[in-house]
Amino acid sequence: MRALFLTGVMSVLATGCSFIVAPGLECETSADCLEAQVCTERVCMPLPAGCQVEPYGSTDADAIRMGGLFPIHTSPEPGASEDESDVQGFNAALLALEEVNQRTLNGKKIALYFCDTGSSKDVAEEQARWLVKEKKVAAVLTAGSSQTIAAADVAIPAGVLTMSYSASSPELTAKPDTNGGPVGLLWRTSPSDAIQGSVIANLLRSDSRFGAPAKVGILYVEDTYGQGLSNIISEQLSTGPTRVANRPFLYQRGGDVKAVLDSLDMTYDPDVTVLIGFADDVKAILKEAANRTNLKRENGHRWFFSDSVKDKAVLADALAAAQARGFYGTAPAQGTGQAFNTFSARFTDKYKKDPAAYAYTSNAYDAMYLLALGASYSLSTSNAVTGAKIAEALMRVSSGASSTNTQLTNSNFTYLAAELAAGRSVNIEGASGPLNFDANGEARAPVELWQVGDTDFVTIASNLEPPP
Repeated sequence: MRALFLTGVMSVLATGCSFIVAPGLECETSADCLEAQVCTERVCMPLPAGCQVEPYGSTDADAIRMGGLFPIHTSPEPGASEDESDVQGFNAALLALEEVNQRTLNGKKIALYFCDTGSSKDVAEEQARWLVKEKKVAAVLTAGSSQTIAAADVAIPAGVLTMSYSASSPELTAKPDTNGGPVGLLWRTSPSDAIQGSVIANLLRSDSRFGAPAKVGILYVEDTYGQGLSNIISEQLSTGPTRVANRPFLYQRGGDVKAVLDSLDMTYDPDVTVLIGFADDVKAILKEAANRTNLKRENGHRWFFSDSVKDKAVLADALAAAQARGFYGTAPAQGTGQAFNTFSARFTDKYKKDPAAYAYTSNAYDAMYLLALGASYSLSTSNAVTGAKIAEALMRVSSGASSTNTQLTNSNFTYLAAELAAGRSVNIEGASGPLNFDANGEARAPVELWQVGDTDFVTIASNLEPPP
């Protein structure tokens, strides 16, 4: 398994679109082309910014082709910092890929074509177009709500399945995705923020740890994820003694946060602020807030964090960590069964990191395994791998006759693939918990409450559900 060379990825991000292909430059393989070009249908074409020529996993000519759109960096611009959570999400997917390829899917293995989206939905859309049109992938593994929707808009009309491990926006639930067929092509192992948002609102309203705050501010990143989660919380707190501001406090990803913090500080003065954002912005916000009278922790202000803040990069900054320490946040809960234990042990051994210290690592691991199970089923039933057949297999997950879940571990993969190939449905529990998919391709999961410790995130509760 090749390692992820992030410096190389950044050079591709910086230069991948700068080459002009000479008209009619023919090729047999990509070795015949210029740097940052690939041989596509015997013609040299520019490689999309952020994408790698060679796949992870198998390089066999008959390998099952899948695509991966990962926001490894916080921006497509040169010099952008890494998004540590999604680096570890990518590592989790690679671990699953390595384990799957130690077996075979009807004699074949998986090739995962990788692209770094730089956390940009526009870049993700262009990369998805390349994966679908030029690499002929059967499925695309994605991260983030905005990037997933952009990729799905390209993939669904082409009959390619989209699987996200961290897209949580409620907007995905209602998105048309059947492409005229009987099965949906948009799936996710991350639960909808309709669940997390309701849990956050209920905690603020009724949990004694938060002191029944009268005024709650919501400071959120201006994208599909931030909009969706903030709307859920605002709606839940629209009545009762714990209320939110009747105006939004939002900021642009990677932008200047001073003005919005001035407004939050001087015009609203919240008791608690729910912070919905990513690690790079969160660090800047916490450090700036330390200079605002009404947002200082010593003056009684408290923070409540969303899932994307659970990133060790926040704790790596001394001032940001000091401002966050002791405050709480939520995220989809990790699994509690053998699947999670096996994943956690193997991940820690391979990468020397605790996967539970980051949101969505187990979801990424499960997503890759599910795509592999779908590909195996597709080959068994049609001798080809298609998005529709992968989706058909996923519909058979969580609908088995047995009330007992089979743990989605490396040692159980062959059994599960055989059950699906034989036309039998199964109930699966993955590293992220029970994968009980509904008709919308979503797996409902409980929410965990975590607290910022001195050097890590401490899980306080792992089975929170929205109030009935």
